[in-house]
Amino acid sequence: MSANKAKLQPFKLLQRGLATAGLALLTACSASAPQALSPVLPDKIGGSHPVPSSPTRFDLPEGQSLIGRFWASPKPRHIVLGVHGFNDYSKAFDPLAQHLVTELQATVYAYDQRGFGANPRPGIWPGADTLLADLRHIAAQLRERHPGLPLTVVGESMGGAVVLVAASEAPGLAADRLILKAPAVWGANSMPWYQRLSLFTMNLVAPDMSFTGRGLPSLGIRPTDDIDVSRDLSRDPLFIKATRVGSLAGVTELMGRAQTQTDLPPQRTLVLYGLRDRIIPLQPVCDWFTHLNTAVPQPGKIDVVIYPEGWHLLTRQLRTREPLQDMAHWLQNTPLPHLQTPLQAQETVCGKR
Repeated sequence: MSANKAKLQPFKLLQRGLATAGLALLTACSASAPQALSPVLPDKIGGSHPVPSSPTRFDLPEGQSLIGRFWASPKPRHIVLGVHGFNDYSKAFDPLAQHLVTELQATVYAYDQRGFGANPRPGIWPGADTLLADLRHIAAQLRERHPGLPLTVVGESMGGAVVLVAASEAPGLAADRLILKAPAVWGANSMPWYQRLSLFTMNLVAPDMSFTGRGLPSLGIRPTDDIDVSRDLSRDPLFIKATRVGSLAGVTELMGRAQTQTDLPPQRTLVLYGLRDRIIPLQPVCDWFTHLNTAVPQPGKIDVVIYPEGWHLLTRQLRTREPLQDMAHWLQNTPLPHLQTPLQAQETVCGKR
């Protein structure tokens, strides 16, 4: 191997390791014409009168504020707070909000996490503890704003990791129920050695270097089978398309923290995961369920739904009807025939590796 090729090898390994931290979401932004997938008959829920979102801000104790939005029900019966994924922002919750406002008379809030969306310094990792503190503060605000109404916090991907850790660790999270949608539970322990080594090395010597997800679609790594969603993300100026090494290291640490929790949230929790997910793939999810069933005293408060044809963006794929209805029915305490326990989910996911 030549000297130049030897110098490039760590960078190639890190590029390959981008997918391990959920950065394959960048594949939606790396091409103007996303690669065509096998034809799938869409199964979506679309309202005849879409509910517009309204802008809002959430004030933080130190005098800062975070950009947010909400979808209002005239007489709300439920309050829902959405916590988005890595490089995404609050717009991600529009399909879910449309459904919950219509079906549950819910008022749905979502906010751009610090370092993402329309907030200052997008792309700069703020630190996991900062993200946890922001979520706890915003949830407490909504408790005060809507006394007497049940509050459900929904976390997607990285947002699922934030919700899981915030609710599991002291001082906890002011919420009645939690939904973890394709939660980012991919810690370093579930990564191959070369990914751990390249990430550690690059974060040490070049934390400001940025990478995109170009090339990952050719490996079959994409977040959704809905080409319209991929195009929308690729054109959205608020969706981050180049990721710093330091941010990748930060989200990996957060995912590992979520994956290895031994104290589960006291709230009833619903976990949704699709077997076609290659952003948070089978092995780390298998490792997480195995951990829940061996190291956690009482994983019985967790309900799980596994979708054999589900992608990472479960509410932004061609088949959104089932995940949307499942979430609404679960919040209404309607029995779900395909609900699984964590032990059953472990058998399902680990059996598909």
